[in-house]
Amino acid sequence: MKNKEYFSTGEFAKLVNVSKQTLIYYDKYGIFSPMYKDENNFRYYSLSQFEALDTLISLKEMGVPLKEIKEYLSDKDIEGLVELLKNKNEAIKNQINKLRHISNKIENKSLKLEKAIKQRLIKEPYFKRCDPTYILTSSVESKDYKEIMAKIIDFINRCREKEVFDNGNSIGGIIKKEDILNEKFNNINAIYIVIDNKTITDDVNVKPKGIYACINHRGSYDTTHISYKKLIDFIEQSGYEIIGDGYENELIGYLSAQSQEKYLIELSIQVQKIK
Repeated sequence: MKNKEYFSTGEFAKLVNVSKQTLIYYDKYGIFSPMYKDENNFRYYSLSQFEALDTLISLKEMGVPLKEIKEYLSDKDIEGLVELLKNKNEAIKNQINKLRHISNKIENKSLKLEKAIKQRLIKEPYFKRCDPTYILTSSVESKDYKEIMAKIIDFINRCREKEVFDNGNSIGGIIKKEDILNEKFNNINAIYIVIDNKTITDDVNVKPKGIYACINHRGSYDTTHISYKKLIDFIEQSGYEIIGDGYENELIGYLSAQSQEKYLIELSIQVQKIK
């Protein structure tokens, strides 16, 4: 019997892992039809149609409109199909790279927040030895608040455009050694973001290797002067001297803090033991 060589709509639907209603819909609108219909108008499909339907489903999952798929299946244009598949495959690769970048960025954020949770427990100043760190920087020297904010926004957009820099690390501030010594703790000279690798660009600098005196400031940026003074007292009492710039690294900020009073900002200054 001829029907033994073919699959009913329900059987073929199970074989290709789609619903029976999907096959009926495709047939109704001329997108994908059964191999033949019997005198009772029952649909029957052939195993030879499997690859065609599998490709159709893949194209649909890629976002190709059914109208475009229908046009191809009507013309049976093999060159057109090759071009379509290549274009869509390239789009998928780009999307995979984008999703991989987003995944890495989220993972980095998660690790930073886990570190911040531990850092919250450290309430007193401390010393730590740091390896050289590549940072992308941008000068924000200005007395005008709106101009400073415009530069910060421009820096953020530049980081997003170059995904290598948009890595989930928070943007920090740099205060010159001279301003720290003169207690001008609000004079942010530049902003920065830590990057993973050395990249050829004029704006990449290195946070020097060495010993840093650190304190975890709790509260808004407006009150960092309190922690800076405490940190400087700690440096002097420990027999160290300031030899480099100060770095502000936001560990907990707007994303995860209920208010500015809950912010956690690591303040660090490069120091050395007085000989």
